[in-house]
Amino acid sequence: MQLKLTSLFGRRPSTDDDPDEDVSVAYDPDEDLVESPPPQPAKTSKGRGRNPDAPRLTSPMKWALSRVADHVTFSDKRMVAWYLLDPQRWSFRTVTDGESLIEAHASQIAELVGRTVYGRITTRPYAVETWAEAAWNNSPAPTEGFAKILERDQVQLSSRMQSDKLVYLGVDLGSRSSAVDLTGRMIPDVARRELEALQRRLDEVDDVMAGPGVDAIPAVGNDMAWLLARSFALGCPAPVQDTVEEVHWSKEDLHEFTGATHWSAEPLAQSVRIDSTMGEQPITRHVVVLTVGRMGELRIPEIDEPWIAKTDKLPFPVEWAFRLDVRSSHETSKEMNKLSDRVLAQRDHYLDDHGKQPPRQLARQAERASAVEDEQRSGFDGLSTRTRGWYRIAVSARTQEEALQRAKVVQKIYKPAIKIEREFDQFRLAREFVPMEPLANTGHTRHLPILKLAAGVPAATAEVGDKRGVLIGYTSGFAERPVTWDPWYGPEVVEGSGLVPIVGGLGAGKSFFAGGIVYKTGAQGVPWTVLDPSGRLGSLADLPEFRGVAKAVNLLQSEPGALNPYALVPEPQLEWFRDEPDPHHAVSLAKSAAEAQRRDLMTDTLRWCLPAEDQNDPAALSILRDAVSRAEARPYSTAHGVLIALNHNADGDHDLASRVVRRLREASERELSRLFFATPSGGNHGDALSDRRMTFFSLKGLSQIDESKPKNEWSYDELMSRPVMSLAAWSALRSVYRADFHDRKGMILDEVHEITAVSTGRTLVQKVATDTRKHDIAALVSTQNAANVIGQNINNFVGAAFVGKTTDEEAQAHNCRLLGLPVGVGYEAEFAKLSRRSRRSEITGTPREFIFRDGMGGEDGKGGVEKIRVDYSNHERLTVALNTTADPTKRRALELVAEEGAA
Repeated sequence: MQLKLTSLFGRRPSTDDDPDEDVSVAYDPDEDLVESPPPQPAKTSKGRGRNPDAPRLTSPMKWALSRVADHVTFSDKRMVAWYLLDPQRWSFRTVTDGESLIEAHASQIAELVGRTVYGRITTRPYAVETWAEAAWNNSPAPTEGFAKILERDQVQLSSRMQSDKLVYLGVDLGSRSSAVDLTGRMIPDVARRELEALQRRLDEVDDVMAGPGVDAIPAVGNDMAWLLARSFALGCPAPVQDTVEEVHWSKEDLHEFTGATHWSAEPLAQSVRIDSTMGEQPITRHVVVLTVGRMGELRIPEIDEPWIAKTDKLPFPVEWAFRLDVRSSHETSKEMNKLSDRVLAQRDHYLDDHGKQPPRQLARQAERASAVEDEQRSGFDGLSTRTRGWYRIAVSARTQEEALQRAKVVQKIYKPAIKIEREFDQFRLAREFVPMEPLANTGHTRHLPILKLAAGVPAATAEVGDKRGVLIGYTSGFAERPVTWDPWYGPEVVEGSGLVPIVGGLGAGKSFFAGGIVYKTGAQGVPWTVLDPSGRLGSLADLPEFRGVAKAVNLLQSEPGALNPYALVPEPQLEWFRDEPDPHHAVSLAKSAAEAQRRDLMTDTLRWCLPAEDQNDPAALSILRDAVSRAEARPYSTAHGVLIALNHNADGDHDLASRVVRRLREASERELSRLFFATPSGGNHGDALSDRRMTFFSLKGLSQIDESKPKNEWSYDELMSRPVMSLAAWSALRSVYRADFHDRKGMILDEVHEITAVSTGRTLVQKVATDTRKHDIAALVSTQNAANVIGQNINNFVGAAFVGKTTDEEAQAHNCRLLGLPVGVGYEAEFAKLSRRSRRSEITGTPREFIFRDGMGGEDGKGGVEKIRVDYSNHERLTVALNTTADPTKRRALELVAEEGAA
């Protein structure tokens, strides 16, 4: 079947509306000791307004950039090496971790003392069509229903920001000879020799930029091409570039970028107009450039967010360009001495010449200058290094009015701690965003300590998930980004676990989230086996996408022997152990272990059939275990073999054995226990539950246990609920193992805390955890408390994890342990804040929030951790099917009344 992809982004440019402080120690309220005067606006010949007869300032299209070689850009006088920073997770970092990241970043930048560092932050759209193709190609057997699901998701994504944040740092390598540049244009070999001569300096800078806290790689190929495209066509959507493996461009080659754009501005203009023809259609954007002004006190990471990355929260694209000089301690000390002398002269002027007390401001400046000088003399770890820099922010829009409005939004989010200025001379300020262009002016110079600079954490990101899975929602914490997730990414790509806990209290949205995963991946052609005690997820079997391939089975209404414990433990197959050194020996051991597991499962099941007083009687349990051990434990065996072994008991406990036999025979006649008491003529004993690709096992009608009652007061149905739950889980697992060893398989165990209440249930969860990678299984286990996962000694086998709203304090601590977050530092309260709703808000269809750990490797092997909002609102039939909230208007009694009235 041909996939129909909605072309929303594709090869054309991405839309510009891609919905794209100090650290632990309290630093100065302001880092500038002496503020440079702002540049004065140019005068006009006709008063304060614009002269309508004045010509527009138009870019002569003469740029400083003359050549590019690999990741080095050249002008006639300078050379700059560019690097792409690795994204840094920021959400759910402890204060200590945040400080460590900031200090590591600061230490590496401090290694560049005496050099000028350039920064460019931009975005690269991840086209919706590209994601849809990846999701389609990642599908084992995509259906027509999945094509429609992709179309609806693409439409939803088109109105949101779908882009990757890119952070470039450029390091000045020094000056170059104009003669070499001129000769290199005519003789290519000269340019090659120049680059070879630079190699030692380049290697040193490469090592620094690859260090911890920066983790940068050279910006070569597509990365360099994207930097140039987004700079020359500032603010304009740029087309997705074809693959570029090597970059050696002369000035003529750069015409691909420079010749496709036109910059213009009127005198005293509030924005710059940029016209681009890089895409399929001509595009015009108006760009407003803002400058970072005076900065107040920031406490990062304890309270405040990284000040540079703060613009990631905005629903429109924002670009940064900054230039900073990493200053030596000698240079800073010399400047502080001059400043101290100036302050003392001003103080003497007040005292000696006018007989007045000087302003307190002079005393504060003198004290601070002295402190800075002392830091330069005593600091040897680089963290006392200071910088001098200029920081620009560019926003763009289709009209000047819209761009100015967006600029006001940027100014607003930084108030009151940081003042964002909008200066005149927008044309030259905008040119700073192009590599190798000179500084527009020296106004608003920021003298930042290296730690305050690093506390901006420019590479901080909110990315989580992969880019090949189905769309499950959006990040809702640090910034909004789409979240796509492939449940088989762990077993197939990072060789991790496919066990995925879904944790949350009542109403947290566990079933809602899991049902959406089954819906979307099931339409991809993945077989799913779902154990749903409440029977609500079975409504997915009635959706058009699964008509004829899905079946809802109520296990309580199945044939006798449907949950035969012996039949539920699969017989190991040789192909399962093909990677073992001795597969035949491995399968032999596995078969012995399977027989032992069948005996344990039968013992555990029959024990619950006994009265409460016999369940803990050592003598009765010993007789039961002996009988189970003597009985055959093959997949075709039945509980009647155990009864026969009990009848032949000739020990001194014959009376007790007879009593146990009578109790078990009585149990075999009851409605629930008939599920695991199969007669020898009972046929397949659990083999014929369902032959469909999608199977929803329900236990609707099973008694709920009142844990507050003593066990001897439990009814028989209550006693049976736990073994039946455990056997049902084993039945679901058996259905998974019947599938092809090499195929993807999905399994959901809802209410897993009920399953792990019995020992064989705990063994089941451990088995699922260890077998997911070997059998390519995505196993979603839902529970109300993370302790039910951590307590099974399988936390090391957990891959991804989702934690929803939780209010119990002890449960919140368990949530932190499951996600790999530290306990006792304040993260516990975050779980109670998830999925907040007002008293007047509707419950039905409201997107639920989770803390998502994607398990994709990365730090500590656990990957990113972000708050996400699960959103299936664009799939109406799915939302209705997953509505697990009772609706009194749909109760059966009303339907009967309506039918009688119609009659």
